[in-house]
Amino acid sequence: MFKETTILIVLSRVVEFLGIITTIFLMFKGYKLRYVFLVGGVVVLSLVVSVLGLFAKEYLEYIALTDLLLTASVLGGVAFYVSRHPERTKDFTPPENCRCPVCNVLIVNEDELCTMKIGNYTYYFDTCDHMIKLLKEADFFLEKKDLPGGEVKDIYVKAKDTGRWRKIENVKVVEEGGTYRAYEKADGKEVLDLEKLLESFKDKLRRRKG
Repeated sequence: MFKETTILIVLSRVVEFLGIITTIFLMFKGYKLRYVFLVGGVVVLSLVVSVLGLFAKEYLEYIALTDLLLTASVLGGVAFYVSRHPERTKDFTPPENCRCPVCNVLIVNEDELCTMKIGNYTYYFDTCDHMIKLLKEADFFLEKKDLPGGEVKDIYVKAKDTGRWRKIENVKVVEEGGTYRAYEKADGKEVLDLEKLLESFKDKLRRRKG
């Protein structure tokens, strides 16, 4: 029994360490605080339970097993959920005094907010129209705005029809009166070829780097 208990305690410590790493990851990768607190809180609870187990040694094996299962379940569940649904779990609130890179205006209205990460830098656009303008006029912004090098990723758009955050590949961008807007449902309207536009933008960044 001593051997089994020791194994459970060691596994609990390993899971707690992974929980600490996950908490730090969620915090610095911009996920909502509820998920940071959930994982961090479970890790703290696990540590407290481990200490209390020292005062109830006759039940130490059961306490260690319960602790391990609970912590591993919460940690695994949160990790799975945030990896599958980043658009629901990330915090897209722009930093204080953040300006749209296209119009250079302070972002105060988040109704059509969009984000795009290039390398290690995240851009916030006050409208989908301005993000599309950056993609379509890449040569101008490469020259005037000195866009950073690196991989283009984490492009999220707040759909105008539902108000929900979606990955760019899950929205349809249409032109209405000279303005581009993102919708989850396009209702038969002509849709912009985002895949082709993004690939052209990425290619220009790669050629600039070369």
